[in-house]
This record gives sequence, C-alpha cells and structure tokens, in this order.
Amino acid sequence: MNVSARRREIADLVHAAGRVEAAELSARFAVNSETIRRDLSALEAAGDLQRVHGGAVARTTLAVEGRVSGRIAERRAEKIAIARAAAREIPPFGAIFIEAGSTTGHLAKLLPDRGDLLIVTNALQIALELTDLGRSTVMTIGGRVRPASYAEVDAWALERLAQLRFDVAFVGANAIDTTWGLSTPDPGEAAVKSAILASAQKAVLMTDHTKFGLRAACRYGAIGDVDLIVTDRGIGSATVDDLRALGTEVRLADG
Repeated sequence: MNVSARRREIADLVHAAGRVEAAELSARFAVNSETIRRDLSALEAAGDLQRVHGGAVARTTLAVEGRVSGRIAERRAEKIAIARAAAREIPPFGAIFIEAGSTTGHLAKLLPDRGDLLIVTNALQIALELTDLGRSTVMTIGGRVRPASYAEVDAWALERLAQLRFDVAFVGANAIDTTWGLSTPDPGEAAVKSAILASAQKAVLMTDHTKFGLRAACRYGAIGDVDLIVTDRGIGSATVDDLRALGTEVRLADG
C-alpha cells in the first residue's frame, strides 16, 4: 500500500471510530511507529484529524462516547488494574459513591462485603451487580437514565446528591485536558458529575490513558477538583508531570 492510500484509510478509520491508537495503526499497516507519526502529522496538517497522546481523534468529535455495555470490554486488563489500584482508597467504614462508567464498573467486584459501608451509585448495572453479590447497603440516586451510560441524571439525581456526603467518590471521565479540565459530551451528565465532586470529601478519578488530551463540550470541573487520578502506564510522563504540577496526586496501576 502506498503512502497516499494508507493515509486515506487512516483518515477513514478516524472518522468512523472517532479515535485511533498509533500502536494499532502500526500493526494494522505493518509499518513502524515513526511512519505512523509522520502520517498522523500530515493528516493533522491537512485538517483530517487531531493528534492526541497515543493516537488521533476526529477533529469534529474530540470526545467519543459509546454505550457503556461496549466500552466496559475495551482495554479490560488496564481497567481492572486501575480498579485494583483505586480499591486501596475504600475507607474502613462510612459512605462511598461509585459513578457510572466502564472503568468504575470494574470496582464493584472488588468491594468488601461489610454492613458498615454505604455504597451509593448513579449506575443501574453497578447497583444490580452489588445487590446480587450481597455487598453492604446499596442505594441509587434516581433520575432519568441515559441510554449511553445507564447513568441516572437530571433534577431528581441532583436533588438527592445535594443531601448526601461521601467519604470517597470514585468517578470516571470522558475527556481530561490540563487546560480545559474535566468534560463530557452531555450537559445532564456534566451537572451530575459536578455535584458528585462537590459532595465528596475525597474524589478519586479512575480512567485509562486514552482520555487524556481530549476535550468535550460540557466542562464540569478542573483537574484540581479531584484528589487522586488512577490510570494505567500508557499515560505519557509529561502528562503525569503536568497533572502533578496542578496539585493532583497520580497513581499508575500495575498490570
């Protein structure tokens, strides 16, 4: 395949999927990483995509949100490792919040079965899994259920969150940018995410490395609004330095 044909196919892949990984492109086209970097740079200059750490995204859709049922299987090993590293923050007693998300969903299996721990969530599938496993006391906050994330959002959810306080909130992310902050494509979900952060004594952000360097339409917080970011080792060292410079602890998961 010549250079022009390869670049046309890369552009088509980005437009179809919303995001591509450089390593996956290298394997797909049987070329080295430097060749892919040149391809992505050329396509960015032509306005066909935007480069981000580890790959590229479609210029018109910087943060892509698929259904959580599909996302939970993506990068499964990394997300399980992140959940294990984040589980160290589960308090000995009290109340915790687990936000809807493909990475936070892996935390449910790691929760201790203790009657003195109140677990609150806005994710229907997490609540059902915890209930089936007999994990402590489980509550949902109610609200409209978004099909993409199974998250409870809007007025009912916000009213309940205003009356609750959590020792630790485990939250996910659609897009994280050191300048723009934390953002998501949906305004209803953005409002709930902001309320969760406001209700938490400690906020733990669980996300894989592909979410860094992205922006979405609805900003709901700054990097400094979370106390700890738990991610995988695919994140660039420069990004880690930038996050820590903003006063947020970063923990890299093993595995």
